[in-house]
Amino acid sequence: MQKVPARAARQSSAPGMRIRWRVFARFLSVFAGATSVTVLAMLLAQRTLRPVTAGWAVVLIEFAGSAGAALLLTLWLEKRIQRLVQVMAAGEVPAGPVDELFTDLVPAWQQALKALTDKANEKTDDARGHYETLKDLMRMFAKAVDERTAYLRGHSERVAAYAAAIAWKLGLDERQVERIRLAALLHDIGCLGIEDYLVMKTTPLTPEEFEIVKAHTVKGAAILRPITMLQDLVPGVELHHESLDGMGYPYGLHGEQIPLMARIVSVADSFDAMTTPRPYQAAMNADYVLDILTRLAGTRYDPIVVIALSELVRTGALEVKNVRSPVSFRMRKPVPELV
Repeated sequence: MQKVPARAARQSSAPGMRIRWRVFARFLSVFAGATSVTVLAMLLAQRTLRPVTAGWAVVLIEFAGSAGAALLLTLWLEKRIQRLVQVMAAGEVPAGPVDELFTDLVPAWQQALKALTDKANEKTDDARGHYETLKDLMRMFAKAVDERTAYLRGHSERVAAYAAAIAWKLGLDERQVERIRLAALLHDIGCLGIEDYLVMKTTPLTPEEFEIVKAHTVKGAAILRPITMLQDLVPGVELHHESLDGMGYPYGLHGEQIPLMARIVSVADSFDAMTTPRPYQAAMNADYVLDILTRLAGTRYDPIVVIALSELVRTGALEVKNVRSPVSFRMRKPVPELV
């Protein structure tokens, strides 16, 4: 049982030993040749020159010989290392002959590279699967929030679609668009921490009740913040009710203090709230809502975001569906069991 590891160790060190001996042989031949030429030149200088001049000539010849040998070895090794780099960068074992210095090293490198690539692809597939599962869970939580009341059904999905379209219109990259879409999908997740009677209330809220409902922003942030993969969504959830003039909540931020993600979600959220029927208002025409948002641009909403949404709606790039009034069903009283 102990011979197998020892044999494997010898086999794994064999390429290194062969490279070492090849380099040693080449260095030995170059130094031997350079030394022979240098010695001959020194002897010739001593025979033909005066003693003082011969001494300086010997020093110069010795230095020139050493420098010449070092230069030859440097050029030789540099050329072979460049060939090795080219072979490794190709990503495949070359069809032609490989430099004799690295004949054993290149196949070993290619095998190691393939193993690393396969492992990285496997990890990437696993991470992609986990991320898709996480997105499914986020959609499930968003649906759970919306299903608490009839008039909110589909609200989170629509806000996510509007926010993603606005982000795309603003020229953000694909990753930023996706993160903004997910933040918009979860923007009301904090409502899970609000009492049912407040979320489902159809009459106007009292000032005290409104203060409780406003806490859904910080509650949502508290839900997402411990999850590492979702921490960059927190601004869109926590700050989507902030206002450019500082009159929003929860922190009263002004202008550029509000992240772009939150400013996009804010416009998308307000647009859907006004274009869908609510217990406290009828659904408004999309063009009329855009006029309202435009009038409030610069004080309540980001003008650039409002312009992007307006262009999307008026050019037909963003379809605004007419959502029917929600239908509520009165729950029957349970029939008493017969004893």
